[in-house]
Amino acid sequence: MMPYLSLFIVLIFCSLSIENNNHILIIALPTISHMLPSLELAKQLSTHCHVIYLISANKIKELESKGFIPISNANRTLDIVGLIDGNDDLLEFELQDSQIKLNNTTMISPDNRQKLIFNNVINRMGIALNQLFHSNQNQFSLQPLTTQHISLPIDMIIIRPFTPISLSQFSIPIHLFLPSNLRGVVNYIRNPKTDVNERKEFYDYIRENIPYATGFICNSLKEFDEKYIEEFYQLSGNLAPIRFIGPIIFNSQQSMESKTKEIIDWLDKQPVASVIYIAFGSIIRLPPYTIDSVAHAVSNYSFIWSLKIKTSFPSSLMNLDSNRQLVLEWVPQRAILSHPSISFFFSHGGWNSLLESMFHGKALLVWPFVADQFDNALQLIDMGMACQVSDNLQTNIEHMSNNNSYSSKAKEIQQIVIKAQEKTSKEQIIDIVQLMSNNRKNMMNFNLIYNSISRCYFLRIYTIK
Repeated sequence: MMPYLSLFIVLIFCSLSIENNNHILIIALPTISHMLPSLELAKQLSTHCHVIYLISANKIKELESKGFIPISNANRTLDIVGLIDGNDDLLEFELQDSQIKLNNTTMISPDNRQKLIFNNVINRMGIALNQLFHSNQNQFSLQPLTTQHISLPIDMIIIRPFTPISLSQFSIPIHLFLPSNLRGVVNYIRNPKTDVNERKEFYDYIRENIPYATGFICNSLKEFDEKYIEEFYQLSGNLAPIRFIGPIIFNSQQSMESKTKEIIDWLDKQPVASVIYIAFGSIIRLPPYTIDSVAHAVSNYSFIWSLKIKTSFPSSLMNLDSNRQLVLEWVPQRAILSHPSISFFFSHGGWNSLLESMFHGKALLVWPFVADQFDNALQLIDMGMACQVSDNLQTNIEHMSNNNSYSSKAKEIQQIVIKAQEKTSKEQIIDIVQLMSNNRKNMMNFNLIYNSISRCYFLRIYTIK
């Protein structure tokens, strides 16, 4: 019985809260780029109601080590729950030199090996989630004595649109937390359906789940995405409301404080707007030739580069001037982007990174590779605060270093983003909570016994004592 139960026994960061009247379940995919926005959303919602944040169990330690899990939870309104789904390894895609071109204008097509990696992660999580939601009480009659059974009424589920679970089974409000800006989601939906004999793509899962959503949550600003709303509704066929809650900027409690201090001390010694910050995300691993290309292009500039390398450093990075050039496996990105010595951000175009850059008013040179990164890049290029790489990387670096127009525009965008975080984002969060409360009241008004409306309103959890 134990191997079967292992899918359902969960690890708990703090004691589960059952006193709060309203309960939201947030399900996150097991990659940093998806875990962090979902976790920050959970934190913000938990100031108004009780939230269960469900993530692959092996990712909890990763979040703890990087300081993203809150140290205290005095009101017990946020519970971080681990789903044992077998997703132990970090999801990474190793790109090949043949896949990369400087003047890429379309998304790199993943090869079969890369598709298999993605689908294995998705399928493992899907199996665990489906068994969790479909299990009946009898299956747990032989539970180990070390576990505790808790049943919570779930008022709303917030889930990524490509989470591998059929949403048609739920008679409960489902909000899809869109992965980036609306422009990118629209282009996902435009993609043709993958042949039944081929492995599914991101956009296949999105297209399957969108019709069942009762609402959409977008980590962007309405001011940036308004022109895509009508097209989104036309393509998706779902007219449920879209709530723009951006920017969701996640805060680390900086568990690596000593390392952070060293980096900030180093930045303090650099002239204002003189350092290039380079980071290409946590999922993509660049091949050696591409790393060499970047290293040669920035060799005459001051830079700080967040770079994980499996083997030894390439020769192009062996003789750096440590007073002006740093290459580190881990960096506190927000602290770096907020520093006045940073000139611009050389990025892969991940939406989380671009939001942080906007929030701190830093211009961008974007080198997109996969997924929504091209749409993200175009979004900021249209705003006037970014440039995309072209045939000559060295010329791109020189252009960004000598052109102040991008930085000036970035400062303008910064004011819009800060205002949205202080006002609109908070209002939309409260609106989500109010919607959930109203749904419950409406059910009560029909003299229904809330706790027996549907099995799907319950999340039965076995916690390790």
